[in-house]
Amino acid sequence: MPAAFFGRGRRRLRSAMRRGPARGFSTAHLLLLIILRRLGLSMMSKAGTEVGSGHVGHESPGARRGSERSSMFVIALAIAGLASTLSPDARAQSFSAETQRHLRAAMKNAGGDLALVNHYRTYSCDAVEDPTMYDRSSRERRATRVPLTQVFDDVWYIGDMYVGQYIMKTPTGGFILIDALNNSAEVDQYTMPALQSLGLSASQPLQAVILTHGHFDHDGGANRLRAIFGPNLEIYLGSGDAAGKTYNPVQIPSSVAEPQERTIAGIKFVFQSIPGHTPGMMNLAVPVHQSGKEYKLMMGGRQGHPTAVASARGYLTGTERSYALVSKYGLEGTFLTHPTSDGSTVHMQQIEHTGSRNPNPFVIGNDRTRRAAAIWRECAAAWLATRDATANEPVWRVTTLAVTEPKQLTNALTAQLTTGWGRTDPDAASGWGPVIGQPVTFSVDRSPVCTAVTNSEGVATCTTAQKLLPFQRVTATFAGNSTAEFVNLPSSTATAVFPPGFPDWLQRDWLQR
Repeated sequence: MPAAFFGRGRRRLRSAMRRGPARGFSTAHLLLLIILRRLGLSMMSKAGTEVGSGHVGHESPGARRGSERSSMFVIALAIAGLASTLSPDARAQSFSAETQRHLRAAMKNAGGDLALVNHYRTYSCDAVEDPTMYDRSSRERRATRVPLTQVFDDVWYIGDMYVGQYIMKTPTGGFILIDALNNSAEVDQYTMPALQSLGLSASQPLQAVILTHGHFDHDGGANRLRAIFGPNLEIYLGSGDAAGKTYNPVQIPSSVAEPQERTIAGIKFVFQSIPGHTPGMMNLAVPVHQSGKEYKLMMGGRQGHPTAVASARGYLTGTERSYALVSKYGLEGTFLTHPTSDGSTVHMQQIEHTGSRNPNPFVIGNDRTRRAAAIWRECAAAWLATRDATANEPVWRVTTLAVTEPKQLTNALTAQLTTGWGRTDPDAASGWGPVIGQPVTFSVDRSPVCTAVTNSEGVATCTTAQKLLPFQRVTATFAGNSTAEFVNLPSSTATAVFPPGFPDWLQRDWLQR
C-alpha cells in the first residue's frame, strides 16, 4: 500500500499537534479518556508509570506491544481527525433551535464513543456545521490511490480515497462488483487487473454488478463492463435512476419502502430503497466472512446532502429506513464506496498497519452500528432544518439498558434505562438522561418473566416467581416510546447468572454463544 495512503493519518496527527488545541478540544479529550478506558489502557500522570493492557490471561511481550501500538494508532487517527475538523468558524455559526437540537442529539447518540463521533458524526453533520469541509480535501483524496486491499476473507476494495468499488468473491466461484468507478478508463486500468489478480476466468467469471446509485462516480464504468462481459452480465440499479442508462440495468424498484431480498450468485442481499441523494439510491445488507465466520454489514450511509426541500425530506426518510435495516437484520458495521464517509479508510489503514484483519475493524457490533445510523438520522434532520424553516422533526434518542448482575438463588431483577450521557446527563430537563415511567420486560432463558416501570432514576425492578439458577440468561428489553418531541429508540441487553469468581473473560465468551 502506498505511503501516501497510510501516511495521511500520521500527517493529520502532526498537523493537529502543530496547530495546538482547537476550541472545544476539551470535549475531544473527555471522549479520548472514555475510549482509553474502554480499551483497557490507563493514562498515568506520574512519570515513568507503565501503561497496563488490562488483558486477562497470558500474552507475549511482543504481542502485547503490538496490541498497544495498534490501539494507540487508532486513537491517534481518531484524535487527529476530530481535531482537524473542529472548525472554530463552523462552530461559531448561528443555527436555529431546531437545527441545534438535532446536532446535539447526533453527538449524544454517539454515547461518548470517539470513533463514532469521528467516523460518522463528523462526516454526516458536516453539511450543516462546515459545508466546505468534505470538499476541501477531495483533491488530495482523489489523487491518493488505494491498491487492491483485502478487507474480509471474501471482499476487496480498489479505487482511491474519495471513491472506489468493492469486489466480492461468491460461493459459486465467481465475483460481484459493487459500483463501477468513474469511467471506462478506470475499469481498464484498475478493475480488470484487480479481477484478473484474484483469478477471473471462464470458471471464475464476473457474475453481477450492483450499483448503489446512478451518479457517474459510481456507474461511470458500467458501459465498459457491459462491453467486456456481454449482454448476459446482470447490472443492478434502483429504478429511480434507470432513465437514460444505456447499459440496460436490472431495476430494483425504488418505490418499495420495505427491504427487498434477492439472492445473486449465491449471496443473499437485502436492498433498501433510500431516495434522496438520488431517486434510485440504495443501501444494502451484505453478508461477509472473516476467519470463516459470517457477519452482515450495511453497504451505504452518508451521501451528499440534497438542497431541494423535498429531496432533503427524502434523505431523512432514507436514514430512518437505514436504521430499521440495521435493527431488523442485526447489521454489525458499515462499508461505503466513499470510504472516508464512514471510517472505511481508517479501517483499511489499520489493517495495513497491523498486518491483520482479525479482529476486523469494520465489524463494530450491532449496538454501535445502530448508534451510527441514529447519528446519520439526526444529522439529516439538522440538514432538513437548514433547508426548511418549518421543519419540526422529533429527535431520535438511542437508549441504553444496564442490567444489574443477577445473583443466583434470588429472584430480583433490576435494570436502568437511560439516554444520552446516562443518569447524569446535563440535559435532563430536555428529556435526556433517565427514561422515566416506561415498561422494561425481563426474560429468563428467553421466556418473559416480569415487567416493571422505570422510576425517576430510570430504574425498573421486578421479582420472578422462581429463583434464578447459575448460567440462566437474563435479558432486559425496552420496546421504545415516542412523543411529538422525541422518539426513544428500542433497546435490549443480556447478562447471565454467573457463580462467584467466574472469570470476566469467560463471562464474555459465554454471553456471545
